[in-house]
Amino acid sequence: MGVSRDTESDELFVVLRGRATIEVEVGPTLELGPGDVGLLHAGDHTTWRVHEDLRKIYQVTQDPSRRGTTG
Repeated sequence: MGVSRDTESDELFVVLRGRATIEVEVGPTLELGPGDVGLLHAGDHTTWRVHEDLRKIYQVTQDPSRRGTTG
């Protein structure tokens, strides 16, 4: 369905539906489907390959020293 690249924040998520492969530049490749849990770290450079419409629930954790800043 599509490919995108991203620089991640600290994120914990659970896949509700769909399927995707996440390639972490310096790390593992995650094959994800419904019920799978993923953890990404701030600064990770990722390539997302979405195979089926992906729905997830997630929590992003922000470093308290960066609150109120952008970029």
